[in-house]
This record gives sequence, structure tokens and C-alpha cells, in this order.
Amino acid sequence: MRLRIRRKRSVLHGILKTSKDKGGHQMKRKWLACLLTAAVVTTTLLGCGGSSKEKAQTGQETGSATNAVQSGTEDSLQETGTQEISAQEEYVCKIVCVGDATSESCDKVAQAASEITMAKYNTKIELVRLSYGSFAEEVNLMLSSGEKLDLFPNFAFSTITAANTGQILPLDELLPEYGKDILNAVPQTDWECVSIGGQIFGVPNNKDKAEGFGLAMRTDMLEETGYDLSAIHTEKDLEGLFAAVKEKYPDCYPLVSDNGGMGYYNVSRDDLGGDFGWLENCLDDSELKVVDWYESDTYKEIMQRRYDWAQKGYIMPDAATNTQNAYELMAAGKGFSYFCNTKPGIEAEWSRKVGKDITVVELVETYRTSGSGMNTWYIAHNSEKPERAMQVLNEIYSNPELSNILINGIEGENYLIDSEKGVLTYPDGVDASNTSYSSVAWVWPNELISIPWEADGADIWKQTEEFNNSAKLSKAFGFVWDNSNVLNEITACNNVTAKYKNALDCGSLNPEEAIPKMVKELKDAGVDAIIAEKQAQLDAWAAQQ
Repeated sequence: MRLRIRRKRSVLHGILKTSKDKGGHQMKRKWLACLLTAAVVTTTLLGCGGSSKEKAQTGQETGSATNAVQSGTEDSLQETGTQEISAQEEYVCKIVCVGDATSESCDKVAQAASEITMAKYNTKIELVRLSYGSFAEEVNLMLSSGEKLDLFPNFAFSTITAANTGQILPLDELLPEYGKDILNAVPQTDWECVSIGGQIFGVPNNKDKAEGFGLAMRTDMLEETGYDLSAIHTEKDLEGLFAAVKEKYPDCYPLVSDNGGMGYYNVSRDDLGGDFGWLENCLDDSELKVVDWYESDTYKEIMQRRYDWAQKGYIMPDAATNTQNAYELMAAGKGFSYFCNTKPGIEAEWSRKVGKDITVVELVETYRTSGSGMNTWYIAHNSEKPERAMQVLNEIYSNPELSNILINGIEGENYLIDSEKGVLTYPDGVDASNTSYSSVAWVWPNELISIPWEADGADIWKQTEEFNNSAKLSKAFGFVWDNSNVLNEITACNNVTAKYKNALDCGSLNPEEAIPKMVKELKDAGVDAIIAEKQAQLDAWAAQQ
């Protein structure tokens, strides 16, 4: 089992425990710099553009990107005794991120991170982590109320909507002076994916940037059923597996929801930047026809299948109102599986979170759209000092030590470092189910400079590079949607889908009755105007390619 690993005390832990003088502090940071910089050497960046000329240029940018981050790393990890302390007035940079963690652990992580940022920028870190289910609501409240907030990720946020509604700040004037490492590292084609009206509104994460879809299952239950996965290639192939699980484990739901949602559609579609109007099959649609996804035959087929599964007891009956995440339900034996994105290390990532060995079967092969994998970090409109926020964001992106602290927590409490293998393990008695600071690497600005977990393998970041490079491209790859002309229609249409979408996704509504109602209400709310606007923008983009 991936999680039944031999625990080793970290060499770094001993150094931290015994070295309180300046020399010991310098030794610790030098040692950690060597280990973390090793991770940087293997990382590259994949751009968002589509033409062969752009790809060739991206390849050149990729090489310079790694060098830029390494250069920033070397500067960032110089001994504090030789650094000039910033003359800036003290500032507190508030970071809000998603993921499970106790407030006590967040305070410890913030204190450890502040040791780095105070020495370089005279800036303290305040860290808040919010649950997946409440993140959007709580951050929206902070943004609307004017509560202090500096940095947050785009989890559950749309860059185009956040920019056009004034929730986030443009970064063009901040990056050249306060974000040089980021500016030098990110390819131009990635900047285009977070630009609206010629302005940059976010910093793209350095992570897996392609996407595929699959089903994550408890390995022990799967093995007990004896079911052969070789016949499973698409979502519709899952029914036999679910029937076998239901027969073997009558008190366990074959498929659960995640906080009341099941929004994986497991087809090669492109939402063209979000909102409404998608390419139904983005790998084959050379006509680039924007359609109402909710009116498409593909959507109707998926919803009918989910409804049938629910009627047969394959989906939990309260899926649309469930308030637990899928990891918890699967860990407790209440659920067998949930849909997931596929990428290198996904089985190990899920195994850590569930606390059980997980097997993933692929349902959709890897592909890439302008928005797939494009996780982004924003500076909030209510940041008191945006330039200080950019300094911190630049340091997180380029400093492996700081990145590792924010991603993985406190060494000795949340993880141990195996110095021989260059990987992380859990301390004795700690695992994903009880750690006080969960590791959600992909949501942070640059996971590829952090230390990988043993279960992922020391070469996980190299695998991620290959994963990105091997992905097929959407026919609309490189297109960026600007929704500023149809914001009212989008709001009205979102109000409509809020009434139906989750319940349909989870099989709780009869699609033959609910879909016609939803489609009519969407048309009344102006969905056709949104689709027409997106089609016009897509046609104009295609004409320039």
C-alpha cells in the first residue's frame, strides 16, 4: 500500500532542533536550498498559445524560465545575515487559500513563512485556509465587505468575471518592478490566458496544465469485486462495475458526490473560458461551433445515465444536498468512488487524502484548452498595498523553501524529509486523515519547486512536464473569452442553472422533465445572446490564426 511506508526522521529536523545560533540557521538554509533547488532543475513551463511558431518560442522560454526561477532561488536563499534588511515599513500580507488546516497550524506556517518574508521585505504573512465548500462564498464576502485581503487563488472563481466586476487588480504595472522572477519565468503564451483587454489579471500557476478525466476508486473494494477494468474506457462503461460494487457492498454507495456536486462530464469539451457556450467536442470540431451545452445531445445522454444510476442505487440518494467531501465519504466506507482529474501522481494524491489505497481508471484521454489547468493567483482589489502583495507572490513563486512551507506545512509535524531520496513522508501517527495542515500542492503558485511526496515519486515533476507536452490541443486552444458585454445575461443564466445543475449532475432530477424547463429558462434569461457574443469573439480569434 502506498501509505504503509517506513518512517524516517529527517536530517533537517535534527538541524532545526539543535541549531539556534546564526551559523546553525545558515547551515540549515544552505542544506535545504540544495535539496529544494534540485527540484527546480527538472521543472519547465508549457505555454497557452497554439501555433508551431509559438510552440518553438515557448520551448526557448521554457529553458529561460527554469533558469530564471533558479536565479531567483539562489538570491532568495542567501543567508539572512548577508542580506540587506528591507527599509520598507512593516506590512502584513493576508493570504487566503483553499484546503483543510487548523487555525493553529496556519499560524505556525505563517510564522515560518514570515521568517523569510520579514528578512527580505519586512512583511509578515497572515494565512487563512478555507474549506472547499465555503471558499467562494467567504472570499466573495471579503471582497464585497472590504475586509483585509491581499492574495487568493482562482479556486471557484472565473478570471474574466473577477476582472470585469472589479474584484481583482491588473498586474501590468506591478510585475516589472515587484514580480521580476515571475515575469521572467512565465511564457508569454500563458500570460495571454490570464489577460483581458490587454491587461494581465493573474499569475498562472506552474503545475500540470493539461487535463483528463477518470474515476478514483478504493483499491481494496475494487479487488474484492474482482472486476476487470480493461473494458472501461468511457463513463458509460462504468455501470457493470457499479453493479458489482453494489452487490458486494450493499451498504456502500458505488458513486458519491463532493459537497453536493458531481460536475464532471467526462467528455472532451471546451467551455471556452467559462460561462455559457461550449465546444461540444473540442478535439474534432474544426467548425468551432459554440453551442448551449445544456441543450446538447451529449449533456442529455450524460444526465439520463446519471438519473438511471440513481434509480438503481448506484449514486447516493442525497448526493445533491450532501455536505461532505468525497474523500471523507470514501475514507469512511460510505462511498466506493468519485470522478477526478487525471495527471501524474493522482493515485498517490488521492491515497493521501482518503487514507486508503486508490486506483484511478481513465475515462477521457489527456487534452488541453486555454483554461485547463490554468490555476491562477490574484491580488484582491481591497489589498492595502498591492506592491507588497506582489513582492510576496514573487517570493512564493521563486523561493523553494517558502513554497514548500506554504504547501506542506511544518517539518516534523506535518511531514518528514527523507534526505537520501529527496522526498517527503508523514511522521509516525500522522496521515492525510489527521494531519493538521493538508497538502494541496496544485493550488499554490509553483508546486514544481517544492519537495515531492514519496508516494508520488522523486521524478513526479518530470512526469508532469511530459504530461503537459503530450496533451492533445482543443481546436480553440489559445482563445480567451471576454464576457464584459453580457454580464447581466450571465448573472441571470447562473441563477437558472443554480436551480437545476447540481441536482441533474447527481441524478436527483428526471432529465426528461428538468432539462426542457432549464433550457427554456436559460433562453428567457439571455443565453442565446451570450452564445452569439462568444461565437463572434471565437470567429474573430480564428480569423487571426
